[in-house]
Amino acid sequence: MARFLIVDLHALWLIGGLTALATAGALVFLRALHHPSARVLGLLALAHACGGLGLLAGAVSPSRADALGMAVANTMVAAAMVIGCEAVRMLYAARPRPALVAAFLFVLVAGGLGFEATRHEPFLLVAFASILVATAAVLAAIRIARARDVAADLLRRLLVVAGLACAAVWLLRSGLALEAARVDPARTANAGMLELASAALAVLVPAVVTALVLMVVHARMADELRALATTDPLTRLMSRRVLFERGGPLLAAMQLGGRPVAAMMVDLDHFKRINDCHGHAAGDAVLRHCARQLRNGSRAEALVARYGGEEFCLLVPLDRASDAFVAAERLRHRIESQPCPLDGTTVRVTVSIGVAIHQAGQSLTQLLAQADTLLYQAKHAGRNRVVTVDGPANQPDLALLVV
Repeated sequence: MARFLIVDLHALWLIGGLTALATAGALVFLRALHHPSARVLGLLALAHACGGLGLLAGAVSPSRADALGMAVANTMVAAAMVIGCEAVRMLYAARPRPALVAAFLFVLVAGGLGFEATRHEPFLLVAFASILVATAAVLAAIRIARARDVAADLLRRLLVVAGLACAAVWLLRSGLALEAARVDPARTANAGMLELASAALAVLVPAVVTALVLMVVHARMADELRALATTDPLTRLMSRRVLFERGGPLLAAMQLGGRPVAAMMVDLDHFKRINDCHGHAAGDAVLRHCARQLRNGSRAEALVARYGGEEFCLLVPLDRASDAFVAAERLRHRIESQPCPLDGTTVRVTVSIGVAIHQAGQSLTQLLAQADTLLYQAKHAGRNRVVTVDGPANQPDLALLVV
C-alpha cells in the first residue's frame, strides 16, 4: 500500500491492533455477564477482532511490496467499522437491515480487492473504503438518534455524536487519500501531521464507542437490579419492602390533604387447590393474572404490592371513607368475572378482601394489621367477599365510580 498510509504509522497501527484484540477478548468475557446484551457485545467483539487483525496486517506490510496484504488489511479495518455500527444499532433495537449490511460488506470486499488487483492509484482504495464506513456511521447515528432509552439517554446522545465524529474522521481520511492520489508521490513520502491525526482518530473512535456501549449496558444492568430490588419478579408489582417505604409518606400526605386512605388486604381463595389441580406453573399464571386485574382496576395513585404468597396489599387514596367498600367490591367482582386463561381453558378465581381506613395517629403497620384481621374474617365467613370494620351492610350504591 502507498506510503501515505504506513510511513511513521507502523507503531500506531501495531498498538491499535493489539489494543483492539485485547478489547475483543474482554468483550467476549463480559458478554457472559449480561445475557440481554450478549449478542451486542459478541458482535462488537467480532468487530474489534477484525479491526485488530487488519491493523496488525497493515503494520507488518512493507509499503507497496505486499499490495494484496494491505488491501486485506484496509478491507478488514473498514469491515470492522461496519460491523461495529451494526452492533450499536442492535444495542438500541433499531430496525435491522441485513440486506444493507451485506451489501456494504460485499461492495467493500469486492471494491477493495478490485482496486488492489489493478495496483494503480492505491489511494483510491483508502478513499473508497473510508466513504463506505462514513456512510455506515452516519446511518447508524441516525437510527440511534431515533431510538429512545430512558435509562441512558445521555449516553445515547453521546453515541450519536461519536458516530458522526467517526464519519467525519473517515471522510477526512478519504479526502486526504484523494489529495495524495493526484499529487507527486514524493510530496507525500512522509505522512504529515494531518494524516497522522486522522489515523490516530480512526483508531481512537472505536475505543470511545466501545466505552460508551459498555456504559449503556452497565446503566441497563443497574436499572434491572433496581427493578429486582423494588418489584416482585413474578407479578411485577412493587415488593413488600417498597410498600412500607412509600406507604408511610403516602399516609402522611393524604392526612395533610384531608383525604382518607383505605388499606386492602387481598387473598386468593383456595389457591393451593389451583396448584394441586393445575400445577405450579398455572398457579404462577393465576398470580400474574390477579396482579394485572388489581393494578388495572385501581386508581393511578394507589400503591399495589405483592405482600407474600398469594396475598396482595393495596393502599388506595379515596375521596370519602364510605367509598372504601365499593372500591374493594369492584376489585373482587373484576377478578371473579374475568377467569384466568390457561392452555386453552380458563380457571375461575375469587378473592377475599379485608378493608381498613387509616385513622389519625395510626401507623402503617397497625393499619395493615387491622386490614389483615378483617381479611381473615372474610375468609372465615365463607370467602369471596369484602369485609370492612362496619361490615358489608348499609354500604353506598355499588354504581358509584371509585376505582
